[in-house]
Amino acid sequence: MNQTTLQSSIAQISKTSDEDIALLVSCAVARKLKKGEPLLKEGDLCRSFYLVEKGYLRTWYNKNGVPINLSFTFEGHFISNLKSFKSRQPSDLTIEAGEPSVVWIFDLNTMAATYKAHPAITLFVRRLAIRVLLASEEHSSLFKMYTPAERYHYIEKNNPQLLQRISLSQLASYLGVTRETLSRIRAKSN
Repeated sequence: MNQTTLQSSIAQISKTSDEDIALLVSCAVARKLKKGEPLLKEGDLCRSFYLVEKGYLRTWYNKNGVPINLSFTFEGHFISNLKSFKSRQPSDLTIEAGEPSVVWIFDLNTMAATYKAHPAITLFVRRLAIRVLLASEEHSSLFKMYTPAERYHYIEKNNPQLLQRISLSQLASYLGVTRETLSRIRAKSN
């Protein structure tokens, strides 16, 4: 586990002192995950933010027995289920490792004790929540603004590692199309 990655990811979210970064690092716990191992299961209460150090996390939900992919979180990025976190209701999503992964877990119950004594912690959590929310909004906007082919080209241009690291079936689900439609879109692109 590399605390340098953790420290630089914290610094990107919130410009804080070295002392505050050290405090935030002390609140994080590293965990290794096997491919397919859940970090947050549907029905669990989300009380954490997760930072991917190595590998990636897949966020999905079950719709009538079919997994629908909502996001893929790669190295150096954070993810959480803000809806479950804020409402204190069970998660309707699953967050699991898409490949063998190393993740840093920021448990907010653990951090709560330091909130009042360290305003930088509160600022970090707020900025982190906004960043996770904006990433979610970007995916939502894809569906509002683009056709399936345009979504694919957007991913090709702005997030090419999705095309390199996730399966076609998962990419099709993420783009909201069938695998066959995705194959036709890809064939026209080449």
